[in-house]
Amino acid sequence: MGRDKGMGTGTGSGSGRAAGTARALVTGATGLVGVHLVERLREEGWRVRALVRPTSRTALLRGWGVDLAVGDLGDRAALREACEGADVVFHCAARPPLGGTREEFFRDNVRGTINALDAALEAGVERFVHVSTVDVYGYGDHDGADERTPFRPDGLYSESKIEAERAVARYYEEKGLPCVILRPCLIYGPHDRHLLPAVMGLLSRGRTPLVSGGRVLLDVVYAGDVAEALWRAARSRAAVGQAYNITDGARRTLREVVETFARALGREPRFLRVPYGPAYALARLVSALGPRLGASVPPYLRWEVVKAMGHHRHFSIAKAQEELGYEPRTPLEEGLQKTLRWHRLREQGRPEAEEAETVPL
Repeated sequence: MGRDKGMGTGTGSGSGRAAGTARALVTGATGLVGVHLVERLREEGWRVRALVRPTSRTALLRGWGVDLAVGDLGDRAALREACEGADVVFHCAARPPLGGTREEFFRDNVRGTINALDAALEAGVERFVHVSTVDVYGYGDHDGADERTPFRPDGLYSESKIEAERAVARYYEEKGLPCVILRPCLIYGPHDRHLLPAVMGLLSRGRTPLVSGGRVLLDVVYAGDVAEALWRAARSRAAVGQAYNITDGARRTLREVVETFARALGREPRFLRVPYGPAYALARLVSALGPRLGASVPPYLRWEVVKAMGHHRHFSIAKAQEELGYEPRTPLEEGLQKTLRWHRLREQGRPEAEEAETVPL
């Protein structure tokens, strides 16, 4: 848990459970990470229950035979009932990074996490696996940063995820709930309805603007690899009390990532280099004025996005490799092909691309 007092620096302890007998509750199961996690758990023979809102699209989960518990993170009674009989709780649900008030971010990401922790503790679960984000380190330069990197609040999303991690650490240290934290970077894959459309929109312009020419490092990770890391975190004895960065392990620049997207889409991008200083100043102004004027702010004009695009975002996964046995299995080129196949099926209205509510983390 960085250098804050809490998880991420000790040796950890715990016990794995035989995969075929394990029972899991997944929050955020209709989201990008949640869908891939449910699929991974089913492959291992786990019995899976999903916490879903009454308005969630659940046909895919129902087709998989997943037990559905209707409720949300604000419904403590529903959470407690959903946790009953679970060995492991995977807490994947969260408010996405862009858009929301302080109250909404802290309601969903902090109080919602505390409610899930309370329910898990009362139900006596064996492990609580929490999905956080590398955004807890802030949007400044990070080149090879590991889990000892200090927290740095950088906007409402990162601030709320920091407070959620601190809550998880308290329940581990003070109440004895076995907990693990995973910190993925930018996630993509089938069932992503945010990142791919945003990149496609940028590439559709005559010239694609890149802050500082896209020279900074940018980590990405395939959702299926995050699911693999979550499954391993639930089974590793060493993982209890620990936090882990999760990326695909590659070292790429932002420009190289966008070029890879472009090749997958069959496009030849023409880039427009945008100086960081003016871009950040404009993004700050637009992000402040947009909500006051009742106007939505495109992701590429959000100050958090511009700041991230202007700084290195490369993180070490050595700890996850050593302690979890985590090894990324999906290169960006392969993962993009899978993502595009799903996207095309979805555009055609094909049943194979059953929609899920994407909640990027």
